[in-house]
Amino acid sequence: MKNDLSKPPRSVLINSDGGGADGGTDLARRHLLQLGTVIGMSTLIGGCAAPTSFPAAAPAAATGPTLRLMALAGPLGDRGRAERGIARLERAGFRIGNRACIQRRFQRFAGSDAERLADLNALAASVAPPDVMLATRGGYGAVRLLDEIDYDRLCPRLIEAGTVLTGYSDITAVQLALFAKGGVVSFSGPMLYGDFARETTSAFTMQWWQRVLTTPEFTVDVNTVQSESAQVEGVLWGGNLSVVAGLAGTPWMPAVDGGILFLEDVGEDVYRIERLLFQLLDAGILARQSAIVLGHFSNMKEDGYDPEGFTLETVLDNLRARLKLPIATGLPIGHVPDIVPLPIGAMARLAMREDGFALTVSGYPTLRCPAPAGMLAALSV
Repeated sequence: MKNDLSKPPRSVLINSDGGGADGGTDLARRHLLQLGTVIGMSTLIGGCAAPTSFPAAAPAAATGPTLRLMALAGPLGDRGRAERGIARLERAGFRIGNRACIQRRFQRFAGSDAERLADLNALAASVAPPDVMLATRGGYGAVRLLDEIDYDRLCPRLIEAGTVLTGYSDITAVQLALFAKGGVVSFSGPMLYGDFARETTSAFTMQWWQRVLTTPEFTVDVNTVQSESAQVEGVLWGGNLSVVAGLAGTPWMPAVDGGILFLEDVGEDVYRIERLLFQLLDAGILARQSAIVLGHFSNMKEDGYDPEGFTLETVLDNLRARLKLPIATGLPIGHVPDIVPLPIGAMARLAMREDGFALTVSGYPTLRCPAPAGMLAALSV
């Protein structure tokens, strides 16, 4: 039985702890060594240095954690919806900054390039960077910012503060650039408009978001049929397939060898998905990985020219034959309500079996202050 990547996996089991039966500490230690290798291979790092460790947790704060909004790509069509998301986060105990960005619009973007850049670059000189940086939405426009981000100052500030930066879709471009240029680990995870501002939030996503914010290691166990069994470990990285492929050959693409690459996309026809995968294959990026893990490819389009039998599964069968490396399917990521936040640049162990796989992840930033009491309940209302 093959897994339909356009539909949710059959079931996802959740586990979270600080160590793991087979050595979470060793996994985190190997992550630090591999992260240094990834950054060392980049010839365009500038003044950013890879972290040797994440800062120790700060004493409990008298107020809730700070959350700064960043509108780096498309505009928000419904301000009332955005305000609903902000109100929900405030009820959960977060102190919201840069809320004015939800009102901006310039052409098809959430403000001019300079305005959107300021959402990031202003933090380079900030005395107190926020605990969380939350993207408002994806769309398009982040790639226009990459050559003007102040990596030399911004990357060390984010790492020192242990800021949790979260977004996906078009935000993948900024996340991969921050990782390539300075080792910033960020989350491919929920955003304001599409997740926190929904009329009814996903309990699955909200539970996972709290979990990754507050625990140093987690395991996702996906019970969907796989094509093979395998065990690998490496740096976890990836994001939206279209955006990842678009960065191939640029200074913003991380030089990851032996990594675990995760990919998802939305609104693409099967032949376009294959073309994007071939771009990464022909660039030599796929062959350098230890494994590929695929999430949802939702709302796939059909142009009427695909011959019978040309499906995403046949694309993957062809890719497996060419690559000779494990390709897992069914990861709960993508443009769907139920997603697991995945840290780009963290260390991961993938254990595939015929009836599913387990992905264990560690070495990512978490909240430095205790999570607000009742956070999950407030986010789920």
